[in-house]
Amino acid sequence: MNAVLVGRNFAPEAERDGYVTRWAAKTFESRLGCVVRRLADHAYLAGDRFTAADISVSYALLLGLRSGNYMPGSTERAYLGRMRTRPAYLRAMETCQAN
Repeated sequence: MNAVLVGRNFAPEAERDGYVTRWAAKTFESRLGCVVRRLADHAYLAGDRFTAADISVSYALLLGLRSGNYMPGSTERAYLGRMRTRPAYLRAMETCQAN
């Protein structure tokens, strides 16, 4: 999502739909499919365990959402809601925002 954000929001206007931005968006969508399939049957990416993978993936989802480059579906919205109930997740997000 970082490359999509930079390409679509910060590149010169004529380059905003360039090859790298399109590739990054396509890659994000592909990986998102894996995430959604996994979350269809599990609360977290590692099954019932909350891990650093959840912090990383949810951060990318929120970055896309907040930048207007991604609109989460119902599975992702429920997942992000679960993230917001986790103290470790909230601490990680506070740390990221402080830096």
